[in-house]
Amino acid sequence: MKGEEIAEIISSPISHQFFTRNTAEDLIISCKYDWFIDYILDSLNLRSDEAAILEKVIIEKLPQHLEKYWKEDGKIRRDLVSRSAEEWMQNEMSFVAGFSLWFREKETKGEIDLSELISGATGEDVKASGKVEFDRERLELLHSIPMKTIKSLMEMSPAGKIAYRSMDMAVIQGLSEGDKNYASSMRERTQAKSWWKFWR
Repeated sequence: MKGEEIAEIISSPISHQFFTRNTAEDLIISCKYDWFIDYILDSLNLRSDEAAILEKVIIEKLPQHLEKYWKEDGKIRRDLVSRSAEEWMQNEMSFVAGFSLWFREKETKGEIDLSELISGATGEDVKASGKVEFDRERLELLHSIPMKTIKSLMEMSPAGKIAYRSMDMAVIQGLSEGDKNYASSMRERTQAKSWWKFWR
């Protein structure tokens, strides 16, 4: 951003809600996250200890996470007309929570238990496990968050539910492409059903 643009932003009457300025030597402008902490905690029903853990994650991990996964060509751009900054950040946390919850529910000692998922898809009693390739670094954002809070984060936005369900669909698609028997069983079970009923 140009100096004039920065000056305009930080001179806004509400800039103190979002930025802090340190003028001890050079002018240093830093983002504040108190406003987002208040916004997201108002959306959740957490105990004080759960809220404290989430607040620490937002302060210590969220800025680096957003910089890594949102930055393109050296800049972070988001359409603030379609949704507010709070909604963008809330959706990101919910999105990551959806993936995190899926792995926490199904993974044990590096193996993903696929028995329930495949049994539900084929209509047969199947015992199966395997490994799933995934960008685990993205899940580091919520690594220290208790599972109950993870579930609450997932459910606060459609993005979280989409992320969770996409893992189920990706696994089933991979199995159906690699195993004709699974593919045949799933076609027979689902040919008369809408996909959303099947995956509900």
